[in-house]
Amino acid sequence: MLRKSSDFNWGHNLDIERRRGQRGRKAAPLFHDTIYIMRIWKRLLTFFFFLFSPVLVFAHEVYVLPKGVIAEGLHDESIHPFDALKDPANLKTTLIIAACILLGLILNFFFQHSALGKRWARFWNYLNPIGPLLIRLVVAISFFYSAYSLSFLGPELSLTAFPFWVVVQIVLYILSIFIFFGLFTEYAAILSLIIFGLAVSVFHLYMMTYINYVGEFLVLMAFGARTYSLDGLLFGPSGWMEKYRKYENLFLRFCFGFGLVYAAINIKFIHAILTLDVVNDYHLTQFHLLFPHDPLLVVLGAGLAEIAIGLFIIFGFQLRLTLIVMLFYVTLSLIFFRELVWPHYILYGIGLNLIFAPNLYSLDSWFDRFFKNPYFKP
Repeated sequence: MLRKSSDFNWGHNLDIERRRGQRGRKAAPLFHDTIYIMRIWKRLLTFFFFLFSPVLVFAHEVYVLPKGVIAEGLHDESIHPFDALKDPANLKTTLIIAACILLGLILNFFFQHSALGKRWARFWNYLNPIGPLLIRLVVAISFFYSAYSLSFLGPELSLTAFPFWVVVQIVLYILSIFIFFGLFTEYAAILSLIIFGLAVSVFHLYMMTYINYVGEFLVLMAFGARTYSLDGLLFGPSGWMEKYRKYENLFLRFCFGFGLVYAAINIKFIHAILTLDVVNDYHLTQFHLLFPHDPLLVVLGAGLAEIAIGLFIIFGFQLRLTLIVMLFYVTLSLIFFRELVWPHYILYGIGLNLIFAPNLYSLDSWFDRFFKNPYFKP
């Protein structure tokens, strides 16, 4: 007896549904893993939001205080943030916050080395080619606004203080165009270093707070811009220096982190009166859920947090979490203090570039290799 055609169709449809189910079962774990990762990161960031809330004072004090107050503060070394720990209540608060931060770092450490954490890392690494382009663009925009606003890299550095400042202004406009389009980038980077050296002769050691720019200038001088650029179209690969590109982010990390550590020591510890003025003028201690009641403890917490972030970046420890927390609080600072946005572009450019890039030559990579091979010896 012959079967009806509908019987054949029913079997064919059943086979199709079976194959669809197999594909669905393969796709479902990836979807659920992604949702699970996002939930974990949401909880971690919420946890660190409260723990690192003093970093809201991460703002450049010179961007939110009057120039007269800044000038006086840079000659005042009378405030010592560690005096806050003489109060037993402040010491107890500090120890509790430190213990909670340590717990958060331990949780993130195990997340990093889990299967979900490794998938999350691969997602960021997928965006790696965009990083160098972001840095190049933010450097170009910073130069353009420097020339336009007559302020070199930041509002406190007046371009009119430079010798032949009109020439410097014209050069900055030209450099912004060349770097933006990635044309003759190596030569543009050399000129950028010369201008930065000129700024050092005018503003002296204060320029150490902007040393992250030096790192990027040196990287552009050494490797150029061959990705999404006119140099890449016209001249091809950068040549013999390309084999050293693996050290690029190591150098950027050092300059970026060193700039943060120097700024924290110079402003939040040596000239702590400036940060204390910010805390008092903006009444930050009224936010009881975010800040301690003692303004001096807020200054101490901000300084220690900024130093910790700088050191974590230099040594590449918990790098992605550190940078995400930092950029989160930089954004909050911009909104709360209503600071100028363009001087912070470089923080976003370098920060995102380091988030996207593989963590080579870092403590994170060392631990990755150690967990893959328990008998690994550095």
